Amino acid sequence: MSTNSQMLDAIFNEGERLVPGETHGRDEVVRHKSGYKLFRDIIESDILRDPSMLKDGIKILDIGCGTGHGTFMLGDILGAKIVGIDSSIESIQYALGNYGAKNIQYVHGDAESWVREAHTFDYVVSRHALEHVVDGLNFALKVSWRKRLMVNVPFNEGDGNVHHLVHWIKEQHFEAYPNKEFLYEGLDGVTELMRTEENPPNSILCVSSAPALNPVRGLFEFPIAAWKPEFLQNLGIQAIESNIEEREGALKQLEAMLISRQSVLDAHEGALKQLEAILIGRQSILDEHERALKQLADALTLLRKSS
Repeated sequence: MSTNSQMLDAIFNEGERLVPGETHGRDEVVRHKSGYKLFRDIIESDILRDPSMLKDGIKILDIGCGTGHGTFMLGDILGAKIVGIDSSIESIQYALGNYGAKNIQYVHGDAESWVREAHTFDYVVSRHALEHVVDGLNFALKVSWRKRLMVNVPFNEGDGNVHHLVHWIKEQHFEAYPNKEFLYEGLDGVTELMRTEENPPNSILCVSSAPALNPVRGLFEFPIAAWKPEFLQNLGIQAIESNIEEREGALKQLEAMLISRQSVLDAHEGALKQLEAILIGRQSILDEHERALKQLADALTLLRKSS
């Protein structure tokens, strides 16, 4: 699916959404993929412990699915039936064209209105989306779920990002979440059980679980490694990085050209000012000559009259 620049800009939203193959470098791709890989690993671990879950299928809701690249990763789960919802029509169009699958339904709309009418899901996930919604963390609690609610948001982020409506998120903001535990994702995509003040995480993941399920901290060995791209994916990321570097280089060249042209324009403006000053000077001389000629003509007229 081709993506025109206007559509891409709308999706990108000044860096708020990752568009695979188009935007962001390796680090951001790794963080996004690591978050969704952990969602997938948790769900698959639950299935291994209780295969009877597969009888009716695994219903998953992805709130703020964006362009669908993460939702598509969840589609690999055996028996998964997934709904991805996002408020950006351009993102949903991109998801349908690039990350569609028989077991994935993409929905464009206001998540809060849609959730009121939605059925119960086994799992509800959201990665770096609820900070864009007023009272977003509590909004997620309105969704009915049976197994786990997993919410990943920026940790303790300040007020600088105008696109985010919820800031300074820490553990106490999840007070209303039942049977919860916290995990912490670093800038490198690695997930830890604990956080430190000296090296604060990039994201906080709150997992609320049904009482019958084992805590996530008992399912894996920590720290959990970051997602690593396979060979072809790695080539794609390298291409993205190369493309970004080329764009940055082109922007720098354009900036240099604009600065050079501005210098030329400034020089021309200076020359025009000098020319204007010369013309003003010459006009003054002409005015003086005209006055002198008028005085001379007046004098000749007087001489004629006197003779």
